[in-house]
Amino acid sequence: MPDSPTPTSVPADHPFRRKGRSTDGLFRAFFAGNAGLTIVILVLIIVFLVREGAGFFPDYRKELVLYRKAGLEFVDLSRKDLTAHEQMSSLLNRAYYAQVNAACRTEFQRSQEVSAVISYVSDAVAPAQSALERVQERAGEEGVPKELQDSLSAKYKELLAAALAGKPGEGLPPTPHLSSEERRQLLSELEARDPLSSDDPPLVVALQEQLSAKQEQASAPLADFRAAIDAFADASLDLDTLVAETGDTVKATKEAATLHEIEIEKRATLLKAAASAKTEEAKAQFETEARESVTTEPVEFKTALQPVLDRTPDFKAANAALAAALAEVQRKLPASLEDPKAGRYLSAFRKAAGEYERELSDTVPAMAAWKHDAPVGLGSTIMGFITGRDWITGGEWQDFYGIVPLFTGSLLIAVIALSLAIPLGVGAAIYTNQLAGPGEQKFIKPTIEFLQAIPSVVLGFLGIAVLGTILQETSMKDAFSWVPGFPIQQRLNMFTAGCLLGLMAIPTIFSLSEDALNNVPSAFAEASDALGASKLQTIFRVVLPAAISGILAAVLLGLGRVIGETMVVLLVAGNRIEIPDFTEGLGVFFQPAHTLTGIIAQELGEVPFGSVHYRALFVVGMILFAIVLSINWTAQRLLHKFRIGHD
Repeated sequence: MPDSPTPTSVPADHPFRRKGRSTDGLFRAFFAGNAGLTIVILVLIIVFLVREGAGFFPDYRKELVLYRKAGLEFVDLSRKDLTAHEQMSSLLNRAYYAQVNAACRTEFQRSQEVSAVISYVSDAVAPAQSALERVQERAGEEGVPKELQDSLSAKYKELLAAALAGKPGEGLPPTPHLSSEERRQLLSELEARDPLSSDDPPLVVALQEQLSAKQEQASAPLADFRAAIDAFADASLDLDTLVAETGDTVKATKEAATLHEIEIEKRATLLKAAASAKTEEAKAQFETEARESVTTEPVEFKTALQPVLDRTPDFKAANAALAAALAEVQRKLPASLEDPKAGRYLSAFRKAAGEYERELSDTVPAMAAWKHDAPVGLGSTIMGFITGRDWITGGEWQDFYGIVPLFTGSLLIAVIALSLAIPLGVGAAIYTNQLAGPGEQKFIKPTIEFLQAIPSVVLGFLGIAVLGTILQETSMKDAFSWVPGFPIQQRLNMFTAGCLLGLMAIPTIFSLSEDALNNVPSAFAEASDALGASKLQTIFRVVLPAAISGILAAVLLGLGRVIGETMVVLLVAGNRIEIPDFTEGLGVFFQPAHTLTGIIAQELGEVPFGSVHYRALFVVGMILFAIVLSINWTAQRLLHKFRIGHD
């Protein structure tokens, strides 16, 4: 019996074979084209970022050269002393008021709660009240129909009744520090108040008097401390005046130099147009306009700066006055303050005093060595951008671009987000993979992964309307006064943004961690069970160590998601471009901040195309791209290592 045909017996030129080869080639070409297109897109993104941001540092360097030549840098040597003095005075004032307010916390909260109720009611009746005021103004001149006045008065009473009928927390702000009788009295006084009256209700006046009396009582033992603070603050008046006067001079010099440079550029543009003109008449017109375009003389910086340099002795005297005031106030500081927050501010002042004293001592030698024609290196420009503590744009003085406050905001928000996302995401993955039954797995996994489908802008609205408000109201309660940073001053802050970003990162961390746990060979757990280990011992001593590389990769990818998020931080983080005040301890997390992604989204649509500011945002984008790319690359390497270890 002949052998049955096998696949290898099909001739090489058979139509099926030819068709299979052609089909395979088409599929291979299709997928290779997709992969190649992805690589091309990535390269184009990198090229676009580099092309738009490449001109930033040379252009920024030119601005810094003018900043030095015009003398703004010289004035800023003393201006930074003035700024540091204001910050030191702020620390003392915060210590003082924290101590005073701690003694009258209840009275302060009662007054605030009453003010919140009045503000709510005023907003509710504002339309009718404004209309009544306009009618009252016109009544003496033209006369207003009585029917109109009666109609507006009825509308006012209707709005007032609706506002006063609300329950605490459902319209009317809560007043936990007022008694029921005081709350009824307040509402009665508001109901009886004339709609055109601007006087405060009697209860408000009484509570303000109580607060003032308590503050006066609490501040009496601190009278010497208050006098020392005022004397220290007044020590900067001479320097403040000096900086303002010399600042006007150097600013005028910079403006004159900028105007002359603009005219030179305009002349160059006109001469270029003349060179390419098609007719002699057009060429002559362009050349005439070019000759007439420069109307200012070049600025002689050395001559213009001489009046400022002549006041160097005055700067030295003002600097010495600050140093003497610092020594004097240190002698008069109280040894300690009872309130923990006040004590923390006082301690922060003492720690910063040494650094401030060194800054003051460095200023005079720096002013003596300063030269307006010293070169500004490209390296120092780059380092100034990377280590700069200021992001100041659109000012009359000088624009500065430093990413430290933006990077700090991004980093602190990421810390908050990961502090929430890692335990929840990894914990949910461990439970789902190792402990949950089939029914629970079918419910938990889709539910957590569904969080990825929620648009970030919706989460931003949730943070503004719900989470931020709840946190701020909760922080006002006495039971939580021990929490650092409470009460929260602004509901839009890093903590609110970090909580929302943590919620967004949970699905990423959960899914990848669950996959890592699922890839651990079952033989590991079986061997552990055979040796008598409990379920929890097997999970934490066998399965988790085996999956740690995959879990770390999941955390890194979650971090990449957090760092790269824009909409939530733009809506919720508060957008304050300052390095957070770390003297607040853990309360620093409840301060507003800005981020690398947020600054790009907020400012890119408003800056002139091709300007230094425009290019600075692209450099921020390049740095952000490099950070996220590094995080993702590290995560992929960890995943690769994890897979190799279990092959």
